[in-house]
Amino acid sequence: MAKKGIADGSEVYWDGAHYDAFNRPYRDDFKFYLREALAAGGPVLELACGTGRLTIPLKKKGVDITGLDMSGPMLVRAREKAARAGLELPFLRGDARDFSLGRRFDLIFMAFNSLQHLGRREDQEGLFSSVARHLAPGGRFIFDVFNPEPLCLIRDPGEMLPVAYYKDPSGGGRVLVNEQYSYDKASQVSRLTWHYRRESDGRVLKKKLNLRCFFPEELLALVHYNGFRLLARYGDFLRHSFKGTHRKQVLVCAPLRAGAGRRKARL
Repeated sequence: MAKKGIADGSEVYWDGAHYDAFNRPYRDDFKFYLREALAAGGPVLELACGTGRLTIPLKKKGVDITGLDMSGPMLVRAREKAARAGLELPFLRGDARDFSLGRRFDLIFMAFNSLQHLGRREDQEGLFSSVARHLAPGGRFIFDVFNPEPLCLIRDPGEMLPVAYYKDPSGGGRVLVNEQYSYDKASQVSRLTWHYRRESDGRVLKKKLNLRCFFPEELLALVHYNGFRLLARYGDFLRHSFKGTHRKQVLVCAPLRAGAGRRKARL
């Protein structure tokens, strides 16, 4: 993120219906987060909840859950979906780097690589501090990110690869999404451009997505130096112990002292 209130390279969240259509095939993480939410035995907070892809089905399973996101279009879509399902579910607009909800949670989680939007050290510190303030005693913080793939980091920036093909939610056929990728070695940020091509008229929209890469040992240090202890580290949502060959890093952690997060200065 570049500065307070502005997400750097998060243009792909321009439309909640397109986001849902793009990500509809993805179901890998639901059972994992459902088990963790039920085990928490108390209120749950999802950070960067988006359109409620996880929040809404977790609520349907009886989880006392709140969603927080800073994208207006994503929250509009989430609230519409919850209303259609007849659910009373608080979707709050807020910044994961600095939020104050006046209550504590037994589980806070940040799924689907969302932590990778926090590129700066100050952003990451703000996140962990806010999470620590909002965790009840014994509460846990869980997040998942990609495990960087070296072959991806050296991709030709001019190369276009298809990443999605879905039914256009506005009608008129389907949408093909092609991706351009470049890696900024200095900032450890993957800079992607997604080209949305609508088949009905050939119109193309370009949207940017930036994702900070966290290497495994660096991620452990990030947790440690922000006052958390690691409880478990998985390489997938089936709870296999993390190995370098895994595509994901799933970390379960807890603050050294619940509620100990410091109030960070506004960015």
